[in-house]
Amino acid sequence: MPGDGPDAGRAAPDDPTPVHRDDPVTALDGVGPATARRLHEAFGIATIGDLLAHYPRRHNDLGELMDLTAVTVGEPATLVGMVLDWTTRTVPRRGRRGRLTISEAVVATDPGPTFLVTYFNQGWRPNTLPPGTVAAFSGKVERFKSFLKLSAPEVVNLGRASMLEGDVDAAVASLDHQSLLPVYPATDDLPTWKLAGLVETVLDALVPVVDWLDLDLLDRHDLVDLDRALRWIHLPPDRPSLAAARRRLVFDELFTLQLGLQWRRAHLRARLAGVDNHPRPDGRAVALWSALPFRPTDAQTRAVAGIGADMGADTPMHRLLQGDVGSGKTLVAVHAMLTAVDNGRQAAMMVPTEVLADQHFLTLLDLLEPLGVNMFDGVRVELLTSSTTTSERRRILSGLLTGDVDMIVGTHALLEEGVRFADLGLVVVDEQHRFGVNQRVGLKAKRDATSADGRATIPDVLVMTATPIPRSLALTLYGDLDVTVLDELPPGRTPITTQYITPREAGRRERLYGFVRDQASRGLQTYVVCPLVEDSDADVLEGVRSAVSEHRRLQATFPDLEVELVHGQLSSADKEAAMTRFRTGAASILVATTVIEVGIDVPTATIMIIEDADRFGISQLHQLRGRVGRGTDTSYCVLFADPTTEEGDERLLAVAETTDGFALADVDLRLRGQGQLFGARQSGLPDLKLAQLHRDLSVVQATRNLARTVIDDDPEFARHPAMKAEVLRRYEGGLDDFAALETG
Repeated sequence: MPGDGPDAGRAAPDDPTPVHRDDPVTALDGVGPATARRLHEAFGIATIGDLLAHYPRRHNDLGELMDLTAVTVGEPATLVGMVLDWTTRTVPRRGRRGRLTISEAVVATDPGPTFLVTYFNQGWRPNTLPPGTVAAFSGKVERFKSFLKLSAPEVVNLGRASMLEGDVDAAVASLDHQSLLPVYPATDDLPTWKLAGLVETVLDALVPVVDWLDLDLLDRHDLVDLDRALRWIHLPPDRPSLAAARRRLVFDELFTLQLGLQWRRAHLRARLAGVDNHPRPDGRAVALWSALPFRPTDAQTRAVAGIGADMGADTPMHRLLQGDVGSGKTLVAVHAMLTAVDNGRQAAMMVPTEVLADQHFLTLLDLLEPLGVNMFDGVRVELLTSSTTTSERRRILSGLLTGDVDMIVGTHALLEEGVRFADLGLVVVDEQHRFGVNQRVGLKAKRDATSADGRATIPDVLVMTATPIPRSLALTLYGDLDVTVLDELPPGRTPITTQYITPREAGRRERLYGFVRDQASRGLQTYVVCPLVEDSDADVLEGVRSAVSEHRRLQATFPDLEVELVHGQLSSADKEAAMTRFRTGAASILVATTVIEVGIDVPTATIMIIEDADRFGISQLHQLRGRVGRGTDTSYCVLFADPTTEEGDERLLAVAETTDGFALADVDLRLRGQGQLFGARQSGLPDLKLAQLHRDLSVVQATRNLARTVIDDDPEFARHPAMKAEVLRRYEGGLDDFAALETG
């Protein structure tokens, strides 16, 4: 097919046809329908702009390509050759436990001399560079017997020899004129060298890109112009130019994202009115604070003040309350709920699971006991879940409609059509990331009222999460929310000792079980968490433990102790019965899945055992660990795992080394990347391709402040048409669709 032969992707030698960012990739000289189809299927690339936004993953500093006969031992070199064969062996580590895996390749140069390439504990290398792969290897030259060797070199995969055929020379030639080589996300059909050739062709033909930021803003933030940034990110003349290009493009990604968030914030405030929930000095909320048997932390006191100011404002509160495990978020939320009740309104708390709903309900009853909860003139609190009986449900719904029920805790059952409130003033959403946008909107819509000026009146909203969020991510994902962080733990919380144990450490499990028995004799309890509910054939072969089989095994191991089981497939009655026996101390051991991840508070539970811990994410492990250490006794968390990846090992080591949830959240963000985190939010936010929130916090803060200034001054972009066009280009569906996500 024309345009898809051996020369596809090479720059046209004379006067290339000019192209613009909005042109299809087929407008590029040498790109025919077949290549266009491969680009779209592999990377979603349809236009010239899409291709320019397919940024390199990194740039290898190749220096000068060298012939094998010209290298010097002890000096760096870049050598190009074809992988002939791999050998892998395992040897003991010197002076350390465990073994070292060594993978070594024999690589042939043209016309034939060979050299060795060695990698340590990277057993996946032979799969990514199988025999027949042509690659550029960059590293320090060593001598091993009669061979020259590169240890753990940087590598650029240039494609398969069988695929390249006569184009090996073209692949090598593409490296010759450039010391900083772009390495692109690639496929076998579209290797990095071919993508680099396509991008070079684009840059040769691209008409100068008109900037959407004015010169004054570029000067104030020390940014290069967009045209230069797009060229330098692919073909930088040096490292400083590459850094300048990245900074500009990261700024663009974060600024457009923040502009959309701040536009939505202003849009909602203009269309929606809040309810007057101002704090009352003689109200029940103040009485609760005075009746506490302990002194709240300074962070809790600051949070209550900030939330009170929001609830008394004319605009609806839209606040995120986040804190580490045990930081006291529930107490702050109950204070806010009482503030709404003090103003004659109702408060609803929605949680994702029945177990958590039951726990919150019991916590509210305990906290509000000094105020006469559910007494004749006290605060009336109810619980509504799918397990609520028909007669109870009818009674509760009647109380909500007449205003007799002041507070309600519930699951998704609160969203059902028959649930109506007399005067809903506050919505608290706990573990908000487990609810879709439409579910959160559905609960806010339970208030049907209009203000005097015609704006829709919605209740105040307090969104809570027990999963610490890195500040950079909070400012980005929740740029349209006010963020309150509880960064202190209440006094008296005991530290948790965490140990990471592999199957190779024989005898540790038996000693641990002896400790479990000793703790049980003192009235202290143990959680055992498994990743699966029941066994499957594949899981049995892999040795993964399930809650059901582990429950049977531990019943046999501890015949003198009561061992309970709880998981999501049990009936609500069975789950509640098991939790009650554990909560009251009748059971010494509770085997569970992650159904106990949040909200479970048993002060006498001091041991958390997590089986196959590498199957859980960092935040899950941290949340599970937070189920212990809630009393005055020293607590322990044991992670049993044999991870198959370096990342899995790093996750477990991080959890073992610190109990700081915010530090772990930063590790999680670095290991997983924000793409995965963004994708789980159903947010409608544009992708971040270059920005890395764990390293670009200063840019997040600068763009957030700048976006607020722009929107506060010009909420409809009337004086900033270029900004509006760029924001609309990046927000799929447009800003109106984005705003509708939170208004329904």
